[in-house]
Amino acid sequence: MNPMKITSSYAMKLTGDLKSLENSIRIYREALRFIIPIVDAHWDELMDFEYTKQRMTHTEKLIHSTDENQARYNFDEEFPKFPSYLRRAVLNLALGIVSSYRSNLANWEKDPKGQAPQLSFNHYAYPAYYKNNLFRNFDPVKQTVELKVFKNGDWVYETYKLKTSDCTYYQTYLTGKKQNVPIIQKKGRRFYATFSYEEEVQLVKEESISKICAVDLGLNTDATCTIMGQDGTVYARTFISFSKEHDRLNTQLGRIKRNQKRGSRHNKRLWRSVAGISQDIADKTVQAILDFGNEHGVDVFVLEYLDFKGKNIVKRAHFWRYKRIYKVLAQRAHQYGLRIARVNARYTSRLAFDGSGWSKRGREIAPETPYALMEFPNGKTYNADLNASYNIGARYFIRHLLKTVTATQRLALEAKVPQVAKRSTCTLSDLINLRSEFVALASKNSGLGRMVREGSLSLGRS
Repeated sequence: MNPMKITSSYAMKLTGDLKSLENSIRIYREALRFIIPIVDAHWDELMDFEYTKQRMTHTEKLIHSTDENQARYNFDEEFPKFPSYLRRAVLNLALGIVSSYRSNLANWEKDPKGQAPQLSFNHYAYPAYYKNNLFRNFDPVKQTVELKVFKNGDWVYETYKLKTSDCTYYQTYLTGKKQNVPIIQKKGRRFYATFSYEEEVQLVKEESISKICAVDLGLNTDATCTIMGQDGTVYARTFISFSKEHDRLNTQLGRIKRNQKRGSRHNKRLWRSVAGISQDIADKTVQAILDFGNEHGVDVFVLEYLDFKGKNIVKRAHFWRYKRIYKVLAQRAHQYGLRIARVNARYTSRLAFDGSGWSKRGREIAPETPYALMEFPNGKTYNADLNASYNIGARYFIRHLLKTVTATQRLALEAKVPQVAKRSTCTLSDLINLRSEFVALASKNSGLGRMVREGSLSLGRS
């Protein structure tokens, strides 16, 4: 099996002349705003070049004068002594922005629904600092780095102090890894140098998968996790929730709702706050999921596909968290060599895990019943999120179990357990029944039945 290449990042806080850093970022954005309309105006002639590098060279000749070239635009006058590496970074970004706009415009012209796309000149971009050209002398022992910034009318190197904890982390986990150029970013009032790293990891072998962590991301709790084996055995479960953070989030969402009722559209600051709180909850949730999974030695983290497009603002905020949780969890899990997968989310919290069928939930049971509870057709009351996590884990194993058989064998198994023919109807009970039928089928083959019973059969790809 080929190793998987992953990219991770780590932000290191900068202390020092922050005003010069802020000025440098401002000038970088002004340069971008200057170049974008030039690229757009010359787009047709740029398309005559096959490669991006050729387009960059041509655009650079339009804005930058040399002994052999007289620029058509006064970029050098507007941005004196602008570093060449920053100029090329701006050019590359501008080409990407205009290319995206032109592509969207062409698609709109073919099917002109809604408003035509607009080319934006203002972007909250951050500069990449190239080694030995824009940053140098990165020293985690002395806890310092030198960055080229705009200060006193010139671009000069300025020394910045790094946090001790950041340098310790770097020396412990990042030394020796391939380091990409850092991005200088501002978060709140603080500045960070965000380094990205490339590394190759070997994911756990498919034939070695024995335990998974099935994760339900709900509205009642941030995450409900279940540790499950191939045969449907539940080894452990937990509920993850950050109530204080949700109180802050609900306060901001309440303000947005009230503003919308009044007809106010000035909610950008509030939505930024919502996004920040949601990100904080997501990151804490990821760490809690990883800790729980690693504690029980899982091989795969399984989540569900979710889509909240067009939903209310509460579910919109939840969707933001889901996307970040999945992205960060995938990145972190792969660093440990663990896999991540997703399954069909439909009816996971409605179909009883014991196979008894469609269940009532919340007020469908009684007017005062919390939405977190469900009632099975047999009268059993259960937590809906926990039920969903059982079914999520079951759908993962069902999917991979069916991949190990031939088409004829699959049809035979689906005839015995018809619920597994549709991914939206599978439950934990179906996994248990399917595995029983699979063992009976496999027993006809030499040694295969024993492998299934011992849980050593490969379950397919994730």
